[in-house]
Amino acid sequence: MERTIGNLGQEIRQPSKPYENLAEEGVRRSRVNALLVIMPELDDGMHGLPKGSVDLQDGFVLLRKRDKRPWLPSGEEAHIISEFIRGSRPLYRFRRWARLCLPNGQIARSLWREKFKPSTQIRISRNVKVV
Repeated sequence: MERTIGNLGQEIRQPSKPYENLAEEGVRRSRVNALLVIMPELDDGMHGLPKGSVDLQDGFVLLRKRDKRPWLPSGEEAHIISEFIRGSRPLYRFRRWARLCLPNGQIARSLWREKFKPSTQIRISRNVKVV
């Protein structure tokens, strides 16, 4: 609901009559939705991946933001990653991604990007159950 209100607020073009324009945009959106229900063939079907995302197959998709340059982990991070890959091979540089879309549609967010936000905007639900 909040997203819909925010989207309608962004579509207001004439700030001199905001409530009139807001009502007009709501009516227009309702008409479009009604037409799509009645005639689904009008839907252009653009449901692809966001720009800059990477499909990892099996329903997993990496979503932006990401590191501009490859990053080499150090210290505790390097130790944990090397344990995970179970090898004594040297670590390679890699890019960190901010979000991962899971097969069930949920978005997993990384602490790497969340730590740049003010404490009032941090999402606490970063825990993901891996089966």
